[in-house]
Amino acid sequence: MALASAAVALALALAAPAVDPPAEPPPDVREQVGALLGAIHGPVRTETFRALGPGAEEALLDFAREENGPPARRIRALEALAGLGGARAEAAHRDVVASVSAPRAVRRTAVRGLGRLAGTSRAPAELSPILQRDRDPLVRAAAAEALAAHAPVEACARIRTQARSEELPGRFQRALRLCDRAGRSPADR
Repeated sequence: MALASAAVALALALAAPAVDPPAEPPPDVREQVGALLGAIHGPVRTETFRALGPGAEEALLDFAREENGPPARRIRALEALAGLGGARAEAAHRDVVASVSAPRAVRRTAVRGLGRLAGTSRAPAELSPILQRDRDPLVRAAAAEALAAHAPVEACARIRTQARSEELPGRFQRALRLCDRAGRSPADR
């Protein structure tokens, strides 16, 4: 019986697909992604990155986390990742938000993308700690905007409270306007 169990275990192990760690994107895909991120004509559609294959996600993750990379390229990489979605995109956004060395604009983009990725159900849990405790008031304001956009019912009271406690509450005007709009009936909009 023990021999049969060992044979079954060996057969299952051989049949199970191996899980390889993410590979480096092929150089040509990385170059294409870099060129798209540097495009001056405006944002690149998510489908364009998707068409490049799985190596595009790897390249976007690399560019988004690139500590000394140009902020504009990091911002575009984060925006593209938010469009692609998935757990790895969320992790990259969280990493950038938590980075003490990332430029403010990059962190703000990461907060907005994290709100988009988390959606209505998870945005309050993901963004409320940023709203209440981030060291940068503009990042807190970005968290307020993302919360107001994705989970106004759950978050607007918290946003209003935070705005009142800010040294410059005017930074929260956009989020507060979103909250006001969310509180009106569809006929009033």
